[in-house]
Amino acid sequence: MTIANRVKEKRIELGLTQAQLANLVGISQQSLQKIEDGKTQNPRKIVALSKALECDVEWLESGEYTELKESIPQYKSEKVKPLQANRIQARPVITHGQAANWLTFNVDTEQTKWMYTEYSESDKSFWLKVVGDHMTSPSGLSVPEGYFIFVEPSLTPQNGDLIIAKMLQSNEITFKKFALDADRVYLKPLNPLYHAIEATRDIQVIGVVKEARALFKV
Repeated sequence: MTIANRVKEKRIELGLTQAQLANLVGISQQSLQKIEDGKTQNPRKIVALSKALECDVEWLESGEYTELKESIPQYKSEKVKPLQANRIQARPVITHGQAANWLTFNVDTEQTKWMYTEYSESDKSFWLKVVGDHMTSPSGLSVPEGYFIFVEPSLTPQNGDLIIAKMLQSNEITFKKFALDADRVYLKPLNPLYHAIEATRDIQVIGVVKEARALFKV
């Protein structure tokens, strides 16, 4: 079943016409018709659409996931503002290659997957899938491979933050803990099997991680 099928199914279940649902969402009937026809597969007003259809956003978008959310700022809680439903935003899920050039990268809104967060503070924030086991810990905070992390580039990292950085020589992206030791900065993995990296001029911090989310297929 596609998003088009789910929208139409829920609309009919609630006894709404296309015109009525479009009015509730704040879009034109033509725009809703394109969603139900499958021509628009990533509607930008999907949060409003889910509210109007009285269903979960993630179910409406994918239909095949339940989610477990973990608020990363448990290690830096003062960075999280109280949750506000009206601040939920759709932010793009990008690749590591796109993250390396994120400030100049242009998102194709129709082809890009979007996920939702209450923690966005700028229009440059994004979601990134964790690759590798560097941040998998046997105890305490752990962000395993396959998790999705929400990155906010507008924040300046503080001691203890989890961050995304770019290795300038290789143009590779790394996910580590930002640690200050005297006058030196280190990027530390949560996995004790790996060593810390001293942050030099060859490393560029891209953003601070504010949330981690695991998606499980049902």
